[in-house]
Amino acid sequence: MDVTLSICIVTQQYARVISGIGLHARLLVTHLAKDGHRVTVLAPSDQHSFGDLPVSLVKVPPPLLRDSQARWISLSWWFARALENLGGSFDIVHFTDAREALFCRNYRAPLVGNVNDTYAAEGNTLADYRQFYIDWFARWFYYWIVRNCERRALPRFQAIIANSRYTAEVLKTKYLVAPTQLRICYKAVDSAWYVPVLRARRNRSFATPKRILFIGGNMQRKGLPTLIRAAPYVLSVLPETEFWIVGEDRFIPQMKNLSSACGVDRAFRFWGWKSGRELLELYAQADVFTMPSLIEAFGVSFLEAMACGLPVVGTSVGGIPEIIRNGYNGLLVEPGNAQQLAETLLQVLQNNRLQQQLIKGGLDTVSQFTVERMMSCTYRVYEDVLGVNLERNK
Repeated sequence: MDVTLSICIVTQQYARVISGIGLHARLLVTHLAKDGHRVTVLAPSDQHSFGDLPVSLVKVPPPLLRDSQARWISLSWWFARALENLGGSFDIVHFTDAREALFCRNYRAPLVGNVNDTYAAEGNTLADYRQFYIDWFARWFYYWIVRNCERRALPRFQAIIANSRYTAEVLKTKYLVAPTQLRICYKAVDSAWYVPVLRARRNRSFATPKRILFIGGNMQRKGLPTLIRAAPYVLSVLPETEFWIVGEDRFIPQMKNLSSACGVDRAFRFWGWKSGRELLELYAQADVFTMPSLIEAFGVSFLEAMACGLPVVGTSVGGIPEIIRNGYNGLLVEPGNAQQLAETLLQVLQNNRLQQQLIKGGLDTVSQFTVERMMSCTYRVYEDVLGVNLERNK
């Protein structure tokens, strides 16, 4: 049976990618359309179409609190209203962030949703937040709200897609999601997109200064303060090292103040948000990628860096060890340990043989996280929910 589906992809990010959610949405929409399915993208009005894909784009009002992690709450309301107006014309509705179905009740088509983060579900104590975050009380309270919203949103789905085994376990233990409702589909990167970076890096002269690259929003959770505190140790050995910080975060002024307090502000460059093409240029010029997260459900940025031929340093938390095998394709450190992070970064920067070993392992790893595997897993979820056999996509 050769089945063509009408699929609605509901996503906060589409053309303008600021996190793994946007990267996943673009890959998902692109390949669903190329496989011949009728795709409608439901997205905020600050997003736009890209490429020449035969995709319908339906816009909702932009999110309130656009620069806050809470932007998804208002979007969930707009998405629910828009789906009601569109009627029951879809075979399946796929939310790239499951919590954005919070206000979507009794919709006629089956719902599939991705869970991308576990930071709210894990429910750390106030003391934990106070130790690591500037906005510790507001963050603790916000995560409490998110936790309760997620508990209400997740039962609306016929299938929930976790981005790692770790995420699946958290959902089962913290939210009591039934194993029959859960699937695990790893995110992917399109390796072909990064081939120009690999070519550029082969032709580049890797002289001083060394460049350490960090990419991510929600910078406190992703460990930027740890990297800043590690910088004095790195600079004491390699004084010309540069730290390149990419991403949007309302606490960037405080991060800059911390770098000044640590006496390393001259070494830090805050680039702000960069498009996918602009990121390629930064990947090509960097020597090592690090994201020393305190909490991380998966970490697709590590796969992007590996695809660019960069050695990576992460932390041994959440789903990161499902990507990074310590000593094979990257190195792992304890979260919050600035001294260990500094020593590990120096180990990579000063050891060419280790760099090449990690780069080779990283490229081998990326070959296991392909778009084809991601789509095959996604189609199996659709098959289970709809009870059809999508032979075209095998």
